[in-house]
Amino acid sequence: MDPDQQVARLEKLIVRLGGFPDRDLIHQITECGRLGLRTGGQALAERMCAAIMDVLDDGENGTTAAERRVPLFYALDSVVKNVGDVFQPLLSVRVRAAFERAFAACAEKDKTRLHHVLRTWNEKSIFAEHLDDLNALVAPWHAALVARASAADAAA
Repeated sequence: MDPDQQVARLEKLIVRLGGFPDRDLIHQITECGRLGLRTGGQALAERMCAAIMDVLDDGENGTTAAERRVPLFYALDSVVKNVGDVFQPLLSVRVRAAFERAFAACAEKDKTRLHHVLRTWNEKSIFAEHLDDLNALVAPWHAALVARASAADAAA
């Protein structure tokens, strides 16, 4: 498969992923990244990262529905954790802004899912240069969530 075909395959997988974090599709996206790095090196990895981030990073256009962003973050997380190599620094350039837009736009249940992704990044020091800012972004929401849970427990 030539590089253009590999990028096209990745883009089709991203479209198929839709609004549900399907493990099989996330695995296929991860393996697509692994194959792309092995066969096309840095240049193909850059194109693949751009394909993922272009979908996540379209906040100005608003063409990606908020519910589609969380599964894409799961896929991005899987690529970084399982392939690593050049993907983390390439994705790092745009991940902070994309995470901020996704967190601001998504529903409560998806905020919980993004918080979980962020917790794993903290545990593994993934995107370490952005963790303080991302944790600060999520902290008020998380504090309110904990306060609501405590209030519910006290009322029960």
